[in-house]
Amino acid sequence: MNAQIPFLIYCSMAGLFSTAFVLGLFKQTRWSRGLGLAGTVACGAGVVWLMATEKRLPLYGSLEAIIYVSFVLTLVQHFASPPVQAKSRNRLRVVTHGVVCLLLVVQAGRPMAFNADFFMYDNLWVNLFFNLRLNAVALFVWAAIVSMVGAWSQPGRAGFDRETRDRLMYGGRNFLLTGIAVYLVSEWSGSLWCLNWFGDSWQWSRGFFKAGIIFLLVMVASHLPKSLAGSDRVKALFAACPGGYILFMLFQH
Repeated sequence: MNAQIPFLIYCSMAGLFSTAFVLGLFKQTRWSRGLGLAGTVACGAGVVWLMATEKRLPLYGSLEAIIYVSFVLTLVQHFASPPVQAKSRNRLRVVTHGVVCLLLVVQAGRPMAFNADFFMYDNLWVNLFFNLRLNAVALFVWAAIVSMVGAWSQPGRAGFDRETRDRLMYGGRNFLLTGIAVYLVSEWSGSLWCLNWFGDSWQWSRGFFKAGIIFLLVMVASHLPKSLAGSDRVKALFAACPGGYILFMLFQH
């Protein structure tokens, strides 16, 4: 029975978030919000179950990563959305539910089990490295959602105004910078892990190169030339690159 619990958690997430997404598209705000909250609770239950059975934080492996990233992402969406009009908050919620559904679709063809235990999972720096990276994934994805919703909201139409758009773009940038701060702490923890393991805080490899690209993408998104920074949509596309790339890294492994 215990082996079936992760699959049941996945199914409950898929049912709740997909229904919330469809209801959100049809403007059934109250039901969409309620089912989205229920989906967040299901994610939280998955996190608690993993910690109780595996005696560790969510660290690695696509299923536990998706459950944890979805949990953090939807928590941020529920409780830390930018202070904007209700219509913009509803759009943020619908897009967030859609992103979670896409992640669940990608997971559909993968093993429905938590990652097997590993002797290094008892190490503090290993836990911080992997878990903080998952938190950074959620923050990067949320930054992308907020920026894209802001950039593609037309001021003067459907209840949107320029102030709302500015708040969304500003909020997306703040979450992007918060994400890179969390990611930096994750990489610092990984360096200490390498120091304890190999006797050197830096081991050049393909994985380290891929991790370094994240910093480059955030730097580019935060320092666009004036010729590009004048367009909110261009800024949003660059702000979405770290989230898209780190999700690719997550599933590629």
